[in-house]
Amino acid sequence: MSRGSALVDALVAAFVTALFLQGAVAATHLQAAGEVAQEAAAVAAAWAARYGDAAAAEALARSLAPGAESVSVRLTPEGLAAAVRIRVPLAGPQGQVAAVVAGRAVAAVSPYRSNRE
Repeated sequence: MSRGSALVDALVAAFVTALFLQGAVAATHLQAAGEVAQEAAAVAAAWAARYGDAAAAEALARSLAPGAESVSVRLTPEGLAAAVRIRVPLAGPQGQVAAVVAGRAVAAVSPYRSNRE
């Protein structure tokens, strides 16, 4: 094997390794953002179902997911539903891209809400 082909092999291996690492980092960012969105939605739905205040539940979800693109808490036939969407910026081979992850949760409304503050 000549020096030139060994150098090309090393450069190709480094490039492929960098692409794999970039993919792994992107997957990690998406997973973390998904967990944040799901947790914020679950806490907001439970809060709204327990205390009946959808506006406070939205504020709570925004504080738990500060980078959220949108937060909504609404009444559905199943109970109070919360949805949190987070846009995750990622660097790709073609440049900057953004993926959107969403967390959704529904909490049943109890007819006996707590009056505790």
